[in-house]
Amino acid sequence: MAFLDNSGDIILDAVLTEAGRRRMANGDFSITKFALGDDEIDYSLYNKNHPSGSAYYDLTILQTPVFEAMTQVNAGINYGLLKNTSTDLLYLPVMKTNELSALELGNIAKSSGVFYTRDTGGNTGNGDTNNILKALLSGSIQSMGGTDSSTNFVALETGLDTGFGNIPAGTMLNRQSYLAANNLIDITLYVFVDSRFFTNVLGVNSSATNFANDGGADAHELNAEVSLVSSTATDLTIGLDNYVAYKVQTVGNQIYNYSANNTEQTYSVIGGPRGIFGAVSPVVKSGLDAEYTLYGTTNNTTLLPGATVNYIDTTIYVQGASTSAQVQIPVRIIRIA
Repeated sequence: MAFLDNSGDIILDAVLTEAGRRRMANGDFSITKFALGDDEIDYSLYNKNHPSGSAYYDLTILQTPVFEAMTQVNAGINYGLLKNTSTDLLYLPVMKTNELSALELGNIAKSSGVFYTRDTGGNTGNGDTNNILKALLSGSIQSMGGTDSSTNFVALETGLDTGFGNIPAGTMLNRQSYLAANNLIDITLYVFVDSRFFTNVLGVNSSATNFANDGGADAHELNAEVSLVSSTATDLTIGLDNYVAYKVQTVGNQIYNYSANNTEQTYSVIGGPRGIFGAVSPVVKSGLDAEYTLYGTTNNTTLLPGATVNYIDTTIYVQGASTSAQVQIPVRIIRIA
């Protein structure tokens, strides 16, 4: 990795991949598409209080060194720019995990910063595996992962996280004008998982799931209304070895700011107009064994009191199909040894 000094000039630095060099040698090289990104930009450097005036507000950003061109897909552009024709768009959606216990969803929470999923192929002689994991996660949170509709999951939300009580508020009208009207609602999400450890990803059954509050004292009983189904594999790549992509459906996020009996902050982690609600529950590959030695930790006796476990740490990447909003989910696959 290297940087180019662009403090005085606008620089276009390009390199060809092996495929590009081959096509150039064959005489059939042509550029038909291109993508733009802003990986190097720290927008907090925009200084509206610069003593020299408005011409200097963005000077530091413009003088930020840019990355030297490279051929690695996963290092070329990590934060691609989003095409939108709206000229008055001031906010872009973010994606966040929702770990609010008030959801009554049975969704999981982190333990020491990691989401847990279980490999049931190990020894169950130490007691019920699920109960042992529940003990690890403070006694009330189950693990995610499995193959049926009762599986727990990581809950996801997207929206304009402008802050509770700020403008624009999370109302139905603002959802329509800020998100729907600008094609900023992700009907689907792309979930990238390591194929060495997972064989599928469960997502919400969009025809049997909702996520809403009614303006009264309580939200709908979501634990009975969330159904999970297998997702569809795609040929998208993230540029990381062994990672494959699955396309999961979402449902509209109808947690709204009501003038009376407002419950939005009880059920949502997005402090503005909300786009979607989604779920991610990876299916652990059956027959994991040598993988714990190759990629993880074996015979650990300190993680779970009274039990010996093997575990593998990995990361799941989720990206919105329309907004490109992203979140990384740290996951630990745990198995009773």
